[in-house]
Amino acid sequence: MPEFIQELVSPMLSGVLTMLFLVWFVFYRATRKLFLTFWIGLVLWVWLVTVFLLAQQDKFFLKLSLSSLPNIGLLFVPIIVGLNFLAKSSTFRKIVDNISQPWLIGVQMTRMMGVMFLALYARGLMPAEFAIPAGVGDVIVGTTAPLVAVMLFLNRPGAKKIAIVWNIVGFAELVLAIGLGFLTSPTPYQTLALDRPNNFLFEFPLALIPTFAVPLSLLLHIFSLRVLLKRKTLS
Repeated sequence: MPEFIQELVSPMLSGVLTMLFLVWFVFYRATRKLFLTFWIGLVLWVWLVTVFLLAQQDKFFLKLSLSSLPNIGLLFVPIIVGLNFLAKSSTFRKIVDNISQPWLIGVQMTRMMGVMFLALYARGLMPAEFAIPAGVGDVIVGTTAPLVAVMLFLNRPGAKKIAIVWNIVGFAELVLAIGLGFLTSPTPYQTLALDRPNNFLFEFPLALIPTFAVPLSLLLHIFSLRVLLKRKTLS
């Protein structure tokens, strides 16, 4: 592992832990019930610890074999589980509907972790085909998250429409990043960055982004859009 990637361990762990705590706090504010938020926090911790341990053992690294493809499906398990809870649990739906939108959107400032992709590209450790769109997109979404949150909090004219567009753009950017990450990684389906494969995206510590931060961010966008599109007002 290159020395520069080893130096990313501390900021990466700080970023995902900050994201975990902020998401837990947002759910706590929505419920004010320690019992419910304890279980939500436990699920988040189990998820993070699991992908942390798997990433350290290189379980997510996409090797040049079809046998590695099932590992890709692991990235979508948290999203499927989260959507399943949203569809089948009335209690969870009530919690999601009660989350403060400014807080829910503000959490996404943690997307600025994507600046690491740009740093890796500058060091020649990540292909431009992935690092530039994914890194720039994450930085834009992350830096604008507090601004959109403040507009919602102050109930500025057009804030709801801006928040909806922001969520759609943020969601689309993540989907694009997932696709580019797959197409630039060394698999039988690699069609981009053939001269510089995306070798480190699914290695520790970077693997924490596609296996924890990205699925969690996608769920936050879905939760936010559910409320924004359903409510006529935010009051």
